[in-house]
Amino acid sequence: MLTERIARIMAKHYVCDSCVGRQFGQLLSGFTNAERGRILRNALAMAIDAGQELEVEPSNFFGYKFRQNKDFEKAITKPGNCWVCDGLFTRLDSLAERVAKQLKDYDFNTFLVGTIVSRKLLEREEILWEAVGIETAEPLRAEINREIGKRLEKLTGKRADLKKPDIAVLVNLQTGRAKLNVNPLYIFGYYKKLVRGIPQASWRPYYKTSVQDIIAKPVMAATKGKAHRIHAAGREDVDARCLAWRPFVLEILKPKKRAIDYKKIIKQINSSKKVLVKSLMCSNMDTARKLKEASPDKSYRVLVVLDKAVKKSELKNLKKLVGTIHQRTPERVLHRRAELLRKREVKAIKWKFVNKKSFEMFVTGSSGLYIKELISGDNGRTRPSVSEVLGRKAVCKQLDVVNIGRIKI
Repeated sequence: MLTERIARIMAKHYVCDSCVGRQFGQLLSGFTNAERGRILRNALAMAIDAGQELEVEPSNFFGYKFRQNKDFEKAITKPGNCWVCDGLFTRLDSLAERVAKQLKDYDFNTFLVGTIVSRKLLEREEILWEAVGIETAEPLRAEINREIGKRLEKLTGKRADLKKPDIAVLVNLQTGRAKLNVNPLYIFGYYKKLVRGIPQASWRPYYKTSVQDIIAKPVMAATKGKAHRIHAAGREDVDARCLAWRPFVLEILKPKKRAIDYKKIIKQINSSKKVLVKSLMCSNMDTARKLKEASPDKSYRVLVVLDKAVKKSELKNLKKLVGTIHQRTPERVLHRRAELLRKREVKAIKWKFVNKKSFEMFVTGSSGLYIKELISGDNGRTRPSVSEVLGRKAVCKQLDVVNIGRIKI
């Protein structure tokens, strides 16, 4: 019987409406647990007043006026805190107000609430479940998270988001303090690197600046973030230019501001004369992951210098490079990458004679093709190579990325 289950909840201690109603939280929609608890308490009071003999703690009915069962009414005393939650639900308003004050320094549109519940409260909830069952119950933590979230929505005008919140709030219910876990701000865009001698990612103390630093500087000032990372579709060498638009995502850690003027940021970055950006917009980690996993074809312009003179007609041997290229991990990166044999493709090649010891070469290849080693041969570690097909020692004097294949985002 329902009345007997309700009575078991209130058998020995005072239990508040929320904690009573939560044991039936899976029944009927459109009610808060506090409303369910009040309905059930009223129903039990009527049963007691009608003469049904039930073992309950009288303080659960403080304020009720019994018409028939006056003996029970005389036993009623003013209750203390709820035995299950220790009066927690009476403090939710003040907890939410405290959290809202902490959130004032941050721009955000969505949030998620989590709580640290004391072992004492969890153990008492389990004792209650043993008495009445868990078939229709909702966990204490779930209700507290939801109720604090509802209050924060009213106080901040923002909405709760269980999947991808801007800020996650972790409330310690014992201390009343909240820890804010601010999720990163992701900014998508495209960049060109117009100069040689700077890396894509920050590389201090070896390089004073980088593409990442130049892009991040005005963004950090606008967002008041703590740190930044760059995620891009590949990267050019330090001594290479990237004259194609390379897609990237800039990740700003712990930003205080999210609403920024992208047009203004673009102007500030482009004034550096070293890096150009376009199409900046708010993004997400999924896009950053797709960029890192992408493998588009790329086209390069290379200035090749030879140790011996070559006739213009001999350059037709460069056609032999079209097809599969076998490349062992280059000697220049062996200290940080595993020794592997990779198969890459040269898909198209053109050339322009400059003089007897140099020429320009235009190469389109698959992602991951080491261009400098395609030129030099890397002491036989890349085959075939320009050095091999021309029979002369060849080196890459200048390298530019001139096209990057389209990436579906």
